[in-house]
Amino acid sequence: MRPKRWQWWFGVVSAILIVWGVAFTTFGLRVLPVDRRVLLPWESALYGAIMIGWGTTLFRVGRVAIRRQDVELLKSLLLGIAVWLAIEAVFSARFRVWFNVGADAAVLALFSVPLIASMRSARRDEGANHGTRDA
Repeated sequence: MRPKRWQWWFGVVSAILIVWGVAFTTFGLRVLPVDRRVLLPWESALYGAIMIGWGTTLFRVGRVAIRRQDVELLKSLLLGIAVWLAIEAVFSARFRVWFNVGADAAVLALFSVPLIASMRSARRDEGANHGTRDA
């Protein structure tokens, strides 16, 4: 298959994941056929698994983006992290889980610092290299 087809495929699967995420944030996992006695432990395990997977993705992709000074990828990471934490903070506030609103703000700040600094550095380097080529 050509890269465009793989890109389309990956995009469709990602969109399905986003739609399911919207459904679960709106209706909760209780809409699934799961025994109520195991729902909370199962939800906790899912939440942990998602954090492990997302953390692994951020670790790997973030290091590549910073090393390559890929501004487009750095922006994409920052957007994904901001969307995640904003939605989580909104629902935490809705359910009055205030400590998590603070945790979300702190995590956003911790991820934002290296991403934004790397974007600025890449732009400065690009400007310096561009000026060198013109001379």
